[in-house]
Amino acid sequence: MRRFAGTRIALLLPAAVISGCASVPRDAGFSDVEKAVTERTGHRIVWHDASRSAAPTTDEAVLPLLQGTLTADRAVEIALSNNRDLQATLAELGVARADLIDAVTIRNPVFDGEIRFPGDPRSPFEIAVTQTLLDLLQLPARRRFGRALFEASKVRITGAVIHFAAEVRSDYYDLHAARQILARQRVITEVARASADLSLRQHTAGNISDLDLENEQALYEQAKLDLARAELEELQAREILVADLGLVDAKTPFHLPDEFMPIPDREGSLEGLEEKALAGRLDLRVERLELEAAQRRLPLARWSLADEVSVGVHHEREPEGKATTGPALAVPIPIFNRAGAQRARAAALVRQAQQRLAALTVNARSEVRSASEGLLEARARSEYLRDVILPRRLRILYLTQLEYNAMLRGVFQLIQARQNVASVERQLVLAQRDYWIARSDLDTALAGVARFSARPEMPDFMRVDLFRPPTKAQARENE
Repeated sequence: MRRFAGTRIALLLPAAVISGCASVPRDAGFSDVEKAVTERTGHRIVWHDASRSAAPTTDEAVLPLLQGTLTADRAVEIALSNNRDLQATLAELGVARADLIDAVTIRNPVFDGEIRFPGDPRSPFEIAVTQTLLDLLQLPARRRFGRALFEASKVRITGAVIHFAAEVRSDYYDLHAARQILARQRVITEVARASADLSLRQHTAGNISDLDLENEQALYEQAKLDLARAELEELQAREILVADLGLVDAKTPFHLPDEFMPIPDREGSLEGLEEKALAGRLDLRVERLELEAAQRRLPLARWSLADEVSVGVHHEREPEGKATTGPALAVPIPIFNRAGAQRARAAALVRQAQQRLAALTVNARSEVRSASEGLLEARARSEYLRDVILPRRLRILYLTQLEYNAMLRGVFQLIQARQNVASVERQLVLAQRDYWIARSDLDTALAGVARFSARPEMPDFMRVDLFRPPTKAQARENE
């Protein structure tokens, strides 16, 4: 019977190890992440193997993709295959796989032995091989617990990749707008310079006063400051996109379109967005999986008191040479620690996960409503500037030109009319930029990926939006 029991345990241990390892995917779940990212973004991700772990020294691998005009989709495609922060995030799949292996692997048996001197006629000794019993009994429960955590990690990494793609798209639009604004600011500065030169000549001729001269000169100086600021904003926006694309050389050329894509004539249906978000948001799925993991952990905590219970085989030889063999059992005595803390902690984690899921469900609805309202506002603002404000400013410029030709208006009024047109064009560029970013933000809200990040914290001077006014909270912090 003892031999049969030992054989049974010996067969049970390898079977448990094999069944545990068989439930661990060899690709660490990358195929599932890749499929989910492709379905939601339309782009494939590339997970480089160890042969490309070293930092790249050139941009030769992506130069073919930078030929021609760089679109937002092409920028996302390059970033998903070449960005090293993204590769670091994908490497977390390997960490999650290791955690799953740890969860489905039983602990090693323990060998314990001692020999005593002197012995007559033989040296006495004792040896024992023991295995934690609870490890074997809880293996199915630990496997379910580890699987829930592994699935949550996969979804979290998927969300980080999708959010990164949305960030790249927004950074692309920021650079696109910065370049257009810089071009228009150069026009404004050139017009201001011409106005300042003209005012200086007229002042010399005695046709304008000192005050008029100082006003024109001050406007030109302010225009030069605005131009310098626009140049800095364009440079910083380009550096952010260069980092997104994983380019080594900041001077690697890429060309953006001259203008934004036209805004679609009509938006898709915005009905039922809240229900769509609740059904498909990844952060809600992560919370559900984490709630499941917390619930799976609860029975493990209840039996944690028996964690040190072990069974095995004990063999002893006396000094007279007599040997005995028999089963061994070690059971802790629950006098001081009765696993109350472990049970209380596990129960609290379940309640915490339930409340977080409920709170995130409420916040998700609000986030989707806010994103859809932002999209509609950006669209309305862009259309109003394009269809009402800009045509009116162009007509004012045209009428001012006619009256100037008829000597009814001065040259400074004509210059001011041209500067007003350039100012409205700048506002239109920002409105178009805001519209395309708002569309990306709505997709992000529907996917529920804003909580996840595939890149480290950026310095303040790169994180601050240079084009948008600060919020009230940011203004208070700045004060």
